[in-house]
Amino acid sequence: MGSSGFEPYKRLWKSWASLRCKMFLWLAILNRCWTADRLAYRELQHPDMCPLCDQEDETVQHILTSCVFARQVWTTVLGRVGLQHLAPTLEFDTFKDWWRWAARRAPKAARKGMNSLVILTAWSIWMMRNRCVFYGRHPDARLVLQEINEQANLWKLAGAKALGGAAAIAGVLQGCGCGCLPFIRRVCNKKLTQAVDSAL
Repeated sequence: MGSSGFEPYKRLWKSWASLRCKMFLWLAILNRCWTADRLAYRELQHPDMCPLCDQEDETVQHILTSCVFARQVWTTVLGRVGLQHLAPTLEFDTFKDWWRWAARRAPKAARKGMNSLVILTAWSIWMMRNRCVFYGRHPDARLVLQEINEQANLWKLAGAKALGGAAAIAGVLQGCGCGCLPFIRRVCNKKLTQAVDSAL
């Protein structure tokens, strides 16, 4: 009596992730983040359009799921672990619906690592949104991917072993020899140098 169910509680609270990232995602799933739609409802100042894509009205569901910028990030991140077919598409109205759909279709052994990766990616997209709104920055997918890579390294050192396992299960451990995480790797200096040399 008096309580309501929270369907993705296991995927959220039982995954390895920073508590602040879990708290953010909990609020996002419940539509409690202060995005333009909620600010407008209270007649407060708000951005006219999504600060990441400048194409649609800003809602937290749009920012995390249907925004062009966010879908680019999701496709890249999930592509690094061989799960690009699980990236969000426009058919999903909410982040919760997409996450449930993707988690059910991910390999069982990779789900724990994928859930941690989903939480980290959603948090990183939100942080880029905040930089755009509060500091006037321009959306930069490369910076988001770089931050995900760096945070994933720290999370792994802190105990998120499943993050490293997601790549092995997907069969994409094609390391470049520089020590960067292969499952979500920005173009490292070694690869960049090789690419430049081959182009000359």
